[in-house]
Amino acid sequence: MPHRRLLLFLADVEGNLTAVRQTLKRVCEAVELPTPEVKWVESPPEGLADGGWHAAEVALPPAPGRKARKSEQPFLEEQLDAMSQALSQDFRERVLGIFVDREHSYARTCVSGPGRPAKAVEGEVLDVMRQAARWLDVETGLLARMLGGGNTARNLLAAAVDFGGEPNAPPVKPPEPDEDDRFVEAKLTQARAYMEQYRSARK
Repeated sequence: MPHRRLLLFLADVEGNLTAVRQTLKRVCEAVELPTPEVKWVESPPEGLADGGWHAAEVALPPAPGRKARKSEQPFLEEQLDAMSQALSQDFRERVLGIFVDREHSYARTCVSGPGRPAKAVEGEVLDVMRQAARWLDVETGLLARMLGGGNTARNLLAAAVDFGGEPNAPPVKPPEPDEDDRFVEAKLTQARAYMEQYRSARK
């Protein structure tokens, strides 16, 4: 699962993905960005469907290094607020957009409704997901499973339990450690050994 994801949650769209693309094209052309690919999320969780939400994923191009990026060139995810507001205006429905960058523990969400000022929150992934879940009226764990993946999803679910985020959610048994988990643990063990050697040398 990619580290960077951008999802759009739209109310009562009735599968009109062509109209969604047209709106995104208009937003991107205004800032001279190519129109991204967008598709419905396959098998969205039941909690979303029950609330009348449809989830679409916007394909993000690989993020160039900061040095390689031109200062005036915007990132696609920087248009999250504009996308949410434009879709809300065009469809006359509530729209919520969320961008998650798991590698840098950063997320941003924006909710917009017809005739209402847009609201946006950015910061740590868990905090932003909690706010987005409240706006969508779904459990935080549902968004964690959709957006987190691997360790991030497990950490988000554990934190939601630790801080009382989902009192009625069933306990989640963490999956067995995978190759990435074992690699990270080995590196941590090695780092602890180096730190002990360093401390011993300074005594």
